[in-house]
Amino acid sequence: MIKAILFDMNGVIISDESIHESAFKKTVESFEINLTHEDYLNLCAGKTDRLGYQNIAEHFGKTLPIEQLLIEKAKLYLEIFPTQKKACEGVIDLIKELANHYILAVSSGATKKEIELVLKEFELAKYFKTIISADDVRHSKPHPEPYLITCKQLQLKPEECIVIEDSQSGVTSAKAAGCYCIGITTTHSKEDLHNSDLVINYFAELNAKKLNEIEHL
Repeated sequence: MIKAILFDMNGVIISDESIHESAFKKTVESFEINLTHEDYLNLCAGKTDRLGYQNIAEHFGKTLPIEQLLIEKAKLYLEIFPTQKKACEGVIDLIKELANHYILAVSSGATKKEIELVLKEFELAKYFKTIISADDVRHSKPHPEPYLITCKQLQLKPEECIVIEDSQSGVTSAKAAGCYCIGITTTHSKEDLHNSDLVINYFAELNAKKLNEIEHL
């Protein structure tokens, strides 16, 4: 029986991939790195900022001051967010509906500060029982640890949880943890999310009744 719905944040709750992409690009410009949109999707999207910078350094053959870049990017995100904040279409209504039927949690590669900022800005914090961030794990997605820790915090088995993800690494993490995973094409294509148990294009395709049907498959 499904008891909880676990939400990724970037690209699932908030449409902020453009903010992250801009911040990554700006922080590596001085190192003569021209980060393209494709580079961002392959190296950074769906991953922690630390892993993103590690991937950039390896891909471009550069030595980067990652600790300094993490601080700079976090500052940039907080500066840009208020002017470009935008929730993914339909997700707020879905969260409010599902909160009446399931336990909800956030399991994201974002920092705790970023998650708390997003939930506060959209008045969503009260709907989530627990939040797992990049600060809470040793291994980021696609490793299963983020979702295993989330399930442990909720005192639930992975098979009692449905995950909603928008990235390949997130889907891989959820499936490796043993959760049912729904992929949404806000960031990546249906083909990229093919390892999901179900792929949707819009949150309007989901509701409590639909999830209840999944429980009985």
